[in-house]
Amino acid sequence: MQLTSKLSDEYDGQGRCTVRGREIIASLKERRNEGHCFVKWWRKEEDFLDYDLIDRFVENTGGSEEIGGIDLLTMNDMWDEVRRVGGSRVKLLHDKEGDRVEWVHSGKSGVRTNVCAFTPETLMEIYDVETKGNPVD
Repeated sequence: MQLTSKLSDEYDGQGRCTVRGREIIASLKERRNEGHCFVKWWRKEEDFLDYDLIDRFVENTGGSEEIGGIDLLTMNDMWDEVRRVGGSRVKLLHDKEGDRVEWVHSGKSGVRTNVCAFTPETLMEIYDVETKGNPVD
């Protein structure tokens, strides 16, 4: 769900609209439902794209900060993105204890396999490590 099209955007004179952090947060709180855990957001210059947990994004966004746009994402949306960047190194496991993520990655002592609960925090950690903090869309 893209929020910028539903906000009172400001034209920046270069063919792009910008939204202030306080407008984004107000709209996000209004449109968020219980299935939304993540945001995909970009700067007004469209030179930076990132994903974050909604609550962390709200905490870290200043009221006067200019944001180019934002999409709300569900666990399934973010899992698709984690699979895109992680490829065969990530697998979703279903068992009687609940869904879990198997993640094969390089660590300081070589290749490791971790099995973690399928939570928003797990997906963000895997995504951040896989992209080395530099996501590309």
